[in-house]
Amino acid sequence: MLIRISSGDNSRVRLVRKLQTRKGRSTEGRFTAEGKNLVCEVLERGLDVDFIMIPEGCEADLPPVLRAAADSPDITVCEVPQKVFDKLTDAGNGIGMLAVVKQDMVSSSIPGGIGPDDNILVLDRIQDPGNMGTLIRTAVAAGYKAILAMSGTVDIYSPKVLRATAGMIFEIPVIYVKDEETLLGMLRESGKRIAVTAVEGGIPYYEADLGNGTALIIGNEGNGVSASLLEGADVRVTIPMRGRIESLNAAVAAAILMYEAVRA
Repeated sequence: MLIRISSGDNSRVRLVRKLQTRKGRSTEGRFTAEGKNLVCEVLERGLDVDFIMIPEGCEADLPPVLRAAADSPDITVCEVPQKVFDKLTDAGNGIGMLAVVKQDMVSSSIPGGIGPDDNILVLDRIQDPGNMGTLIRTAVAAGYKAILAMSGTVDIYSPKVLRATAGMIFEIPVIYVKDEETLLGMLRESGKRIAVTAVEGGIPYYEADLGNGTALIIGNEGNGVSASLLEGADVRVTIPMRGRIESLNAAVAAAILMYEAVRA
């Protein structure tokens, strides 16, 4: 069903504006999926969509799945003035559409379907949305089955993170964990081998067992893995580097290490 909104003070417009912040997303239990590809992904997966919003003038260019939504009585498609739409996204021109989607319930434990040989990625306060998106995509590509994110890690429902995942956020469960003690308890209970990246005191990653049953911890971009997680790990690994390079980008380092599971 297509409706037209002319006011920037409309309740749906206000809701989208509220969802631009992490607090707003948490309060409302919703997020915005921005861009044609992500909106189509949401619809094709049958996620719970409140409504879709498009700027005026683009109705004729809607892809088939969105055209079907506009013609369906079950989904509301809101057309708003371009100047109103432009203020609802931080991505600049070219986004073209967005959807307001209900968040999945956040689990407080490792999903029951994770087996003893499955690998888990653990993110210790990753801050950069681009890194977060790349980490999620790589985890899916490397066959990891879940992501545990420490409190202080960037919100997976941030529009920047969602765009960076290219839809792969819907392929893997992400569980936020409040503190190191809780995290280590969850990993011990699951029987995972805990591996951390370390600048010093680690063994070369290709000499470590990073195959099945690994929980790989990737640390904050500036500070690395916290001291308590380093202390609680079963194995510390390093990536040998030549020249004057002191460290790699977090997502690059994680990709090298996660793909050890594929090689194994």
